Amino acid sequence: MNLLELQTATEKGVSTQNVLKDKATATLISIKKDAVLKEHQSMTNAMLVLLSGKAVFEDKDRTEPLSAAMDFVKIPAHVTHKVTGIEDAVLILIQ
Repeated sequence: MNLLELQTATEKGVSTQNVLKDKATATLISIKKDAVLKEHQSMTNAMLVLLSGKAVFEDKDRTEPLSAAMDFVKIPAHVTHKVTGIEDAVLILIQ
């Protein structure tokens, strides 16, 4: 199987698809160029991994460019953050 094949085509700037839900979750996220996954918080620690494209993760203390496949950022619980597509990007959020 290929994670990219699980994404459904959409005209939205941001779309998500749960790919695992058990004791943990893995969510596939597509962000179009210049689209923003608005500010939000995770209730648990998480890891965001870039699969393709380019994106930027931002919270109040840091800006992390995600520009190469498998670049990742660890996201602490309860930290407000957002993600912006620098170009069309596909990421996986693991919580």
